[in-house]
Amino acid sequence: MASQPSPAHPELAAPGDRLGGGRSWYVLILLTLVAAVSLLDRQVITILAVDIKRDLGLNDSEIGLIYGTFFAIFYALFSIPLGRLADGWIRTRQVALSLTAWCGATIACAFAGGFGSLALFRAGVAVGEAGSGPAAYSMVSDLFPKSQRATAMAVYGMSAAIGTGLSIALGGLVVDAWNNAFPGGHGWFGLVGWQAAFIAAALPGFVLALLILLVREPVRGLADGIVQPGVPHPFRNAAREMMAVIPPLSFVNLRQMGATRSDWTRNLIFLAGVFLFIVVATIASHAITPADRLKVYTEIAGIRVTSHLIQWAVVGFGSYAALSWIQAQRLRDAPAFAVMWSSPAFVAMLVIGAFNLMVNYGYTAWVAPYAVQHYNASLGEVGSKIGLVAMFSGGLGTLAGGLIGDRLRRRSRVGRLWMLAFSTVLPLPMAFVTFAQPSLDSFVLWFLLSSLILTGWLPCCMATLHDLVLPRMRGTATAIFYLGATIFGMGTGPYIVGLVSDTTGSLGGAILTIYSASVVVWIAVFVGMRYLVRDEDSLIDRARAAGEPI
Repeated sequence: MASQPSPAHPELAAPGDRLGGGRSWYVLILLTLVAAVSLLDRQVITILAVDIKRDLGLNDSEIGLIYGTFFAIFYALFSIPLGRLADGWIRTRQVALSLTAWCGATIACAFAGGFGSLALFRAGVAVGEAGSGPAAYSMVSDLFPKSQRATAMAVYGMSAAIGTGLSIALGGLVVDAWNNAFPGGHGWFGLVGWQAAFIAAALPGFVLALLILLVREPVRGLADGIVQPGVPHPFRNAAREMMAVIPPLSFVNLRQMGATRSDWTRNLIFLAGVFLFIVVATIASHAITPADRLKVYTEIAGIRVTSHLIQWAVVGFGSYAALSWIQAQRLRDAPAFAVMWSSPAFVAMLVIGAFNLMVNYGYTAWVAPYAVQHYNASLGEVGSKIGLVAMFSGGLGTLAGGLIGDRLRRRSRVGRLWMLAFSTVLPLPMAFVTFAQPSLDSFVLWFLLSSLILTGWLPCCMATLHDLVLPRMRGTATAIFYLGATIFGMGTGPYIVGLVSDTTGSLGGAILTIYSASVVVWIAVFVGMRYLVRDEDSLIDRARAAGEPI
């Protein structure tokens, strides 16, 4: 029997609101703009990297660490409790508050004085953004019928291209305009160009936060005929999720949930494996880094604290937190654990997201700095060309991916995965052609063509992910997707490119190196095709068998 909507919140939308109607499209467009500002504030550092490196004395590895790893770990850790919050609280309020928080942190980035403070403020941006994605994706699935889900996800997914393109275009144009207006470098309030760009990128978000507060909450599960209310005490549940991912609170959480001896053994094995990973990865990174490019911040008990140690310690900590949280989910929410982790197709979507975003973030993080350095171009020229191309081609590619995916889905249950496969195979040979171009204009042309294809996978992946879980689990499922995507995608892609660049002196070659992760994506696509139909058809039965009252 389907659950009924909770009367606790009079601001909830009436069940009679038409799915896919005018109101649904208005909310979708508003959420897309919010997500675009998220990518704008997240990505603007890429076009500013050259100036930031010069003014703050950073190298490529440190930029990769600040842009990718620090952002990723905080985004990943907080996306779990905030994803849980999105499954129980009023999602419009969550998006508005998150938006306000990350815009404030983006402004703070303008006043960073070095590696530590910039990393800290980037962590603030990450925490704010972590609360928006799960709530927004959950709302999108409740605003449109299942047959339009990939199309709606594609429109929402266009935000990535819009925000990324704007970050490059706006950042470059603001820096050039600021430097032209103030030839001495310092302008109003003593700011330089890259500082002004951070502030400009944050301002639109405050207006959008007010608009999203006026939106009524969609009815949870209406599109699937499984209307489910928000859970009682959503903040208490979110706090419990936070305890599950942060040691030593994770140990307290295990004890409170009555973990067995085997649970404790697995947890400690996770922790030991993480320490071994950190040691091996750090030693290997030190071994390949030229001595003149290895920065030692301090020394503790004879151990050199370098960017490599910080990188792999953060990734290791995030990996342990993810595994610890999954273990806690099994003890606390058996139906959600059973639905998600008994589905090979669901796991395949997570793997696709993690490794595809490793490629995507490794590519987009460095494409603008590469163009500036390799073609000796100005930030304004690179921003106007690459930024606008990224916005157009990425947006069009994402929209086309969703539309084609839905059309293929109507012909075959695995149709969306065929679109996903196409958009992850062809970009590899195109990347080699792109980075072999002799001029900026020809580079931009091939960048346009590859971006059209590279961005088509995300709406198909997210729509499939949501098809494989119950409505009340979508915020959590989205948070799990972000957990892997940020730790292994954003947390390693940009850094690996920076590390290889520091080691070889070739940024273009370093960017191409990250495409090797595509092989894992192709294997995961095959697994998804193999199990998708079985896992969709057995969803309700698996949930009931695990104790879900449905």
